Amino acid sequence: MSANDPSNPSPEALQLEIRKMEPKDADGLVQCVHRCYGSSYPNPILYDPQKLGSALNQGLLHSVIALDPKGNELIGHCALSFDEPGDPVPEAGKLLVDPSYRGHHISDQLSKVRHQEAIALGIPGYWSACVTNHPFSQDEIIATGGYETGLLVNGQPSSVHMEGLNNIAEVRHSLIPFFIPLLKNKPLEVFLPKHHHAFFESLNANLGLPRTIGDASSSKAPSNQGSIAASSNRAGAVEYLHIRVDGNDVIDDVRDQIQQSESLQAPVIYIDIPIHHPDSVKLIEGLEDLGFFWGAWLPHFGADGDILRLQKLIDHRIDAQDIVCARPAGEACKAYVLAEQKRVGLNQDNT
Repeated sequence: MSANDPSNPSPEALQLEIRKMEPKDADGLVQCVHRCYGSSYPNPILYDPQKLGSALNQGLLHSVIALDPKGNELIGHCALSFDEPGDPVPEAGKLLVDPSYRGHHISDQLSKVRHQEAIALGIPGYWSACVTNHPFSQDEIIATGGYETGLLVNGQPSSVHMEGLNNIAEVRHSLIPFFIPLLKNKPLEVFLPKHHHAFFESLNANLGLPRTIGDASSSKAPSNQGSIAASSNRAGAVEYLHIRVDGNDVIDDVRDQIQQSESLQAPVIYIDIPIHHPDSVKLIEGLEDLGFFWGAWLPHFGADGDILRLQKLIDHRIDAQDIVCARPAGEACKAYVLAEQKRVGLNQDNT
């Protein structure tokens, strides 16, 4: 529990300081994380004041915090996070509010200030992967103009526990990815297998981005040597693969990575594919033959255009009833992705 007692004032009466986080606030954030999640929060940087300060100084982390009415205690936080310097779009996340101060719309205030920070950065937009065991974080992103782009099945450990909420589960939690567009003046072409065209167009009908689906009918199997990069080698952790260069041997490399992931008991494998070139169509189809299926459309995620994140389950336990969507657009994404998971599974059975 927080050391302060807000005595449950009305939201209007609760006067808080909302501002950008500075390195000196890192210790207070770590304490707040412990009050909200204990030791279960999945991102270890929020338990390390030194790394937090370094990320803030390097511009990889743009955090917004709320301080209690006396200005003594950090009671809320959210952030825009870049994985690497020069990344086109950040992830909006790390949203938390002290259990003693929930119900005062603090997360609304934090999200609005974060949205203004994103505009000031001059980025084309930002994305967020919202939990599905409750709709609250989805509501925050929706309020700032975000739209769903898929479903990341089993993307969060079941051990993550937010104080004050009934969110214990035996299986992993899924995440709904959102994109929040800020600039819409850069037309881009994407290349996808035909069976994904209608779904993609339904997603973009909400986002309104200047996108056209290119004709990949003349594309042949690429002849160059491909390469992928893996970014997780920890036992039991989600495996992330990134296509660096598309080539005729990438599928073989992915097969090898699947075996390694299985040996490390990775629950799910994500693979990010640039979709600005016709070759991506054959690559996506080849990966679907290996059991990968739609995860998320990530606009502007690559240096040259959009990314499609595919996913492959190693741990196949899914509690579909645990996937709570804040609105019908989320339900449509849930239905499509789970149907795709079944389709690629049937394809594997028939090969």
